[in-house]
Order: sequence, then C-alpha cells, then structure tokens
Amino acid sequence: MAIRARVDRHKCIGAGNCITLAPTAFDWLAGDYGKSDVVGPDSVDEEVLRAAAFACPTAAIILEDVAELLPWQLRGKTGPARRVLKTFMFTDIVGSTNLVEALGDEAWETMLRWHNTALREVFTAQGGEEISTTGDGFFVSFDSPDLAVAAAIAIQRRLAEHRSSHGFAPSVRIGLHASDATQVGGDFHGKGVHEAARIAGLGSAGEIVASVSTVGESHRTSGFRRATLKGLSETIEVVNVEWR
Repeated sequence: MAIRARVDRHKCIGAGNCITLAPTAFDWLAGDYGKSDVVGPDSVDEEVLRAAAFACPTAAIILEDVAELLPWQLRGKTGPARRVLKTFMFTDIVGSTNLVEALGDEAWETMLRWHNTALREVFTAQGGEEISTTGDGFFVSFDSPDLAVAAAIAIQRRLAEHRSSHGFAPSVRIGLHASDATQVGGDFHGKGVHEAARIAGLGSAGEIVASVSTVGESHRTSGFRRATLKGLSETIEVVNVEWR
C-alpha cells in the first residue's frame, strides 16, 4: 500500500465513521472508546482507506504518502517483501485524553516532547528501530527479545525516576511480542504485528505485558494468563514483566 494512515487523537471525537466504513482497518482505541485507532490499514484497498479518512468529520485521520516519508535516496527502492523474525514493542500513554484536558495544550506538548525524547533515547541504547509513532505512543522493532525486554524495563524505570524526582511523568503501558512478520522497506506487516498491538492493549498504567514466548527465564514475571485478543481467533499466553 502506497499510503499510511494515522489518527490525530486530539481531533478525534469518536464519531466512528472510519470504523463503520473500514472495520478491519480501524477500531476503538483500547481503553478509550471515545477515540479510534489504526489497527489494520493493509486489510483494505487504498480507495476504502481514503474513503474512511475523508468521512471523518474533524479530519482526524491523516494519510501520508509512504514514498514521501522516505529519504529521497530510498524512494522507489524499498525492495521486495521478506519474512523476518523481530520482537515488536508498542507503547501508549494511558489516559492521554484526560491528561490533555487537565494539562492544557501547551503543557501537554512540553510533556510529550520530553516523553518522546526519553523513550527514543532508550530505544537507541537498546538497538531498537522506531517504525512509527501514534502521537502519544511508539511502534518499535528489536532484533532480539532480550533487547526489547531490557528497553521496556528501562522505560518504566526512567519514568518512575522522573516521577520521583520531578513529581510527575506520564503513565505508559508497553506490549512486547516476538514473531515473524513481513518486512517491506522499513515497515512490518502481518499477524504478529497485530498480536503485539493487541497485547499492549491488555496492559494498565505502568505495566509491561509480553507473550510468554517472548520472555526468558532470566526475567521476573507475574500474572500468567491466557488472553483473547480482539479480532484474533486464537488465545495467547501472556505475563506481566516485573520492573520495579
């Protein structure tokens, strides 16, 4: 697909037009049924994706030409699709809508810039590759589960340290899942990516939720359970990774 979709959550008013027109591409944001989210843009034709975007009454769905997002040297040279094994991470600020309302736009933007910088520093230190950002969260890939778990723990500890020393830091939930996926250029597609996003949605503020197969015995875990992921027929075993 030549275009990428994202939702500006500050503009989204939960009209649901996008979900009605393209229910496999858009869904309600986990934990916030007043907002929509992009869950499977490749599941529909480009024309349907555009129609869903244009149907949004507040123009909250932003369509970006993938080629325009690439450095000019790489445009038109994304290469063939290939199967790879990666560990995917999804992060999300919990209660972001309420936080924007409480802080106000200016303070929110200041906080968000700090959040983005802090998380990106951790990604870089652990060899993570940022795939995309949703405005208050990230989609990141790692070459190994251990690097992804280490990054998730480092993120939560950094937020906790900032909260202790400065009085406030946003509450973030993190989902981790090791899986094979289809890589096209710098993007990833497939069931494993959807599973990772849904696993992140299982978490609460300050939690790291991972599929059991992702977490090695060297990490402390709790809350073992078999979860049903929305839109997927098979259940998956998940745990919480302890970071405190």
